[in-house]
Amino acid sequence: MADYNDDKQNTSAIPDGAEKLGLLDFDWLTFNTPGTLTRSDSFAQPLSTVLQADAEANPCTLRFVTINDSSTPKRVMAEILTQPSVMTEHVAAIADMMAGLPNATGLTLDYEFALPYTQADLATYAKVAGWHNLSFDQEVNQLTLDYTRLVQMTAAAMHNQHRLFRVAALVRNNDMVDSEQDNVAPYLLDYGRLAASADQLVLMAIDFHFSGGSPGPIAPLSDVTQVASYVRSYGIPLTKLAIEVANYSYDWPVTANGANATSGSGQVIQAEQRNPTQVAAAMEAGGWRRLGTRDGETQYSYTATASGKQVKHIVWDAATALSYKKAQLAKVLPGVPINIWQIGNNDPVGTALAARV
Repeated sequence: MADYNDDKQNTSAIPDGAEKLGLLDFDWLTFNTPGTLTRSDSFAQPLSTVLQADAEANPCTLRFVTINDSSTPKRVMAEILTQPSVMTEHVAAIADMMAGLPNATGLTLDYEFALPYTQADLATYAKVAGWHNLSFDQEVNQLTLDYTRLVQMTAAAMHNQHRLFRVAALVRNNDMVDSEQDNVAPYLLDYGRLAASADQLVLMAIDFHFSGGSPGPIAPLSDVTQVASYVRSYGIPLTKLAIEVANYSYDWPVTANGANATSGSGQVIQAEQRNPTQVAAAMEAGGWRRLGTRDGETQYSYTATASGKQVKHIVWDAATALSYKKAQLAKVLPGVPINIWQIGNNDPVGTALAARV
């Protein structure tokens, strides 16, 4: 559950969610330097406040805190991963933060944005690490070891505090990193070793169609089951896995023939992410046409005016598929918990959907 509030006129839906859900994970923290953790949204309530409200609403709810790297420079992540003293400093900062949150059951590590994706990113990492004349595969292998070590150290710190530890894991369906040299980050995860240290891997099997890509269902079941099967090939028991599903929509502006709309400079216009409360309000206002469904996700179309021009929009709503996907995933991954990714902490419609699932 993200930290920002979509509607400042109303109160947060978090305590209400705590009454109905067995686990809440607050995606609240990020960092710009290795040793200093900050709120992702400076206007968000302090973690201690929301954790306390959750604990009062339902003392039995598991309460996790997520630390993400959404605002972390790649140079900083390179220092953390490749310089042992900096990694130690970073893990100590996480441990100190968690020690001050007695209502937190555990920690979720969600590092994905500042990891290297491209050859240029790898060059930045190599410069920070002081590597010379390493091949592409050698750099990837070294960073895989470094990331595994970070997870091992963080797991040990959390277990020393008698807390649970989860890792949000980027997903892939093969080990052919040489054919994905502009999408390196998912190949840095040794799922088997990560699962040996963490209490749970949360597979981020979402955004197969994403904001900057072409319109389509956010998490087609065939793609989700394919990556889950690949991760399991590392010998990971189902008891160590959770599957993330999307409780939101993407709204793409498109051309008349359905291609991505572009700006005057030729750049693809990013889709907007909408939560179920926002989608419900838009549908009530009228003008949306239902085009069909795929894997439980609903596709809509509407037209809006932008800069004096009529622009067509395509919306794929994954929130409508929560119950369907849970039922389908239970057939192929029996007993694996569903983690619902909800944007914003004021989403009454989304909270109600999650509670029903």
